[in-house]
Amino acid sequence: MKKVTVMLIGLTFLLYQLAGCGAASGKGGADTLTMVKSFDQRQEWDGEILLAVSEYSGALLSDEAAAAYPALAEALAQTHAMASRSMEDEFDSLLATAKDELALLGADSFITKSSILDVQIRRADSVALSVLSDSSLVYGRINDRYLNGTTYDTATGEPLRITDVIRDMSKIPAIVKEELISHTWAGDFLSDTAVADYFRDTPEDGIRWTLDYNGVTFYFADGEIAEIGRRGHLAAMVSFAEHPELFNEKYSAVPGAYMVELPLAKPFYADLDGDGRSEELNVSPVSDADGLYWEAVEIFTDADAQYFRTELQANANCLTGGYHPYYIKTAEGKHYLYLFAESSELAAGDMLLRVIDITGGRFREVGDLAAAPGYIPVDCAWALTDPENMMLENFERMEEARPYRIGDDGLPRRK
Repeated sequence: MKKVTVMLIGLTFLLYQLAGCGAASGKGGADTLTMVKSFDQRQEWDGEILLAVSEYSGALLSDEAAAAYPALAEALAQTHAMASRSMEDEFDSLLATAKDELALLGADSFITKSSILDVQIRRADSVALSVLSDSSLVYGRINDRYLNGTTYDTATGEPLRITDVIRDMSKIPAIVKEELISHTWAGDFLSDTAVADYFRDTPEDGIRWTLDYNGVTFYFADGEIAEIGRRGHLAAMVSFAEHPELFNEKYSAVPGAYMVELPLAKPFYADLDGDGRSEELNVSPVSDADGLYWEAVEIFTDADAQYFRTELQANANCLTGGYHPYYIKTAEGKHYLYLFAESSELAAGDMLLRVIDITGGRFREVGDLAAAPGYIPVDCAWALTDPENMMLENFERMEEARPYRIGDDGLPRRK
């Protein structure tokens, strides 16, 4: 039998001279960090059958940011190395299981085994760095999805505890419960005291959270506070604007403009209409009837229950989603969704960018651009954290990565 192994390892970013600023100047209380994302993939085939696949990404500082914050750079490099080893071990286990099942069940009943880890940068500035790890596992009998956050103090590189950021945790359960029932989730809690029980019984290092630009988001898996399915998750944000007295003031200082990569089909919270309260924003892919490709994206916000569907095809073979949505807040207070759609399985494949104005919680398509986050050999790309300094490849112009800023209409413009 023919067997093929493909390994794409993107750990050479330190050998590549990165351009740009380590910390771009912002109009708010902090400066944006410039970062890169690495992309790694392993596959093994048996003839025409894909036995197992492992895809994972990592968040790393650019060279200049690393020079400014060496402790943080070292912490991220160590985390990336540990994640890489873990994913390689997982792939070996997946492959062994796949071979056994193929021999036992035959090709008609076989399901490809996969392990996916997508790291999304929720905040990256001179005060704090926070990343969300979105992982999924398909073992055949075991299928699961898991979200986890890690937050660092930018200056020291030390991981932050939730009590470093929030001064009074005793008020959090009631706020979180109210946030959960105030948005789109219409389920039932395990009990009336389920949220309070979770925060009382869960060790501090077991609470899953990220420090975002506008508050702290808590994440809950199935069975923790409600029955939502093995692949389901709930999230609730406690915002700086609504509860300033709860937070360490240091960590509520943020840039005036920023970009955030969003997980697919999971809630994100931002004040889209300027009323001081956060709205839920949810971006979900829609497959064609045969499940061969993604054909559209559905976007929902609970600002007046606004719903929008945009027809945009993407490669369904991209296990990390096929779509890569980014939320943008500008210094002028406008809000946009940058939606990148992949046409290739590789991280650096051609993409189409669709720009949607979501200011006020309403939707208006602005336009398209054949562009992607700038590729960095080997298997790395610029992370998009600052709408005033986006390193993009423009496929229409056949240009390598160049700096762009968001224009008055929301489309990227060459700097």
